[in-house]
Amino acid sequence: MNDNPSVLIGIDWADKKHDYHLIGPDGKSHTGIFLQSPEAIEEMVQKWRKVAGGAPLAIAIEATKGPLINALMQFGNIEIYPINPAAMASYRKAFSHGGSKNDPVDCQLLVQYLSNYIDQLEPLRQDQPLTRQIASLVEERRHLVDRRADLGNELVSVLKMYFPAILALKAAKSYAGFLLALVAKYPTLEATKKAGANKLRRFFNARGLRKHAESRIETLLTSRALSDDETLLQTCSRRAVNLCEQLQLLNKLIKRAEDELKCLIPRHPDHAIAESFPEAAVVTQARMIMAMGDDRSRFPTAESLSACSGIAPVTIQSGRMKIVRRRWACPKFMKQTFHEYAAQSVKGGGWAKAYYDLQISRGKPAQVAFRALAFKWQRVIHRCWLSGQPYCESTYVERLRATGSPVVALLDQSIPKAA
Repeated sequence: MNDNPSVLIGIDWADKKHDYHLIGPDGKSHTGIFLQSPEAIEEMVQKWRKVAGGAPLAIAIEATKGPLINALMQFGNIEIYPINPAAMASYRKAFSHGGSKNDPVDCQLLVQYLSNYIDQLEPLRQDQPLTRQIASLVEERRHLVDRRADLGNELVSVLKMYFPAILALKAAKSYAGFLLALVAKYPTLEATKKAGANKLRRFFNARGLRKHAESRIETLLTSRALSDDETLLQTCSRRAVNLCEQLQLLNKLIKRAEDELKCLIPRHPDHAIAESFPEAAVVTQARMIMAMGDDRSRFPTAESLSACSGIAPVTIQSGRMKIVRRRWACPKFMKQTFHEYAAQSVKGGGWAKAYYDLQISRGKPAQVAFRALAFKWQRVIHRCWLSGQPYCESTYVERLRATGSPVVALLDQSIPKAA
């Protein structure tokens, strides 16, 4: 953060043009509009620099990413302060009780907000290129996975309409490769029966599914059609084939993203730390690296990490009223990262499984127990990230034992005694 930026700028961004309000070193205001183009943005930055006379520029904007942010980040001597839109909306209400809103006034309010709270705001910092590349891949993969889940559910719904027999094959996932290939090749029950046992057997064997091939073939050949309505069969089968082709492409894209992550993660400076956590697969390691970032000062305490990620609850207190509830306003993907890792870590046993069992024994629902475990893991992860040291299970268990944690008693009970 600049100690005393003498030029404050508020930008109300849009798709094609941006409004700004600037307060110069002499206290005079400058307002205007510039277009969203590389040439217009560079011209405007040069204009601001002339007004600043070499002083640093502090820009307040209700965004953390986007075309304008990308363009501004390439210029030196500029600090960008992302303002939470919810915070700005509340601030705006203090000056506009009727709910009116316009771009020039918003720019002025952004400058005012920045002037009042700049010491409490954190400027935008870019991670190193490798971290940003990993973060982009992880976000892209999550988007593809979510899309695959939606299309998989849609496929199941369509198959129930005309071809329920294929769902009796009990594929592990609605986007399983053999299921998609089978529907694409034989989109109706009649098509599978016309193919016959030999062709179906070759289909399953070619995909390494010999174990359940005969039972699945019998299911397909002995099942009855749900309907003989030709229009229903044609429209539903066409939709099913389209969905299968989309899901096959998504499977390919997700695998490509995961393969790229496998190549990138070992090159990252924090790979040894991320890899040291039990049950943390490559994707989980990548998500941890993305969540923690390169700037060690971003989370000075474990509590700040828990609050930012939404794992820590929110306390609302007024007079004799006190309510503790979940934190809803938080980066959802970041919160999901730690919550899902907590669930994964339980599978590996150790103190994480003992802590989860302790929460369950106290009557906590599973998701609450996972969230409590994620809170504990964040303290461990934060300590490792700050110190630069990989996680050591035995060292942490000894620390729990020294502090008299009840988790140790459960952990000792789970360890078989020597004969």
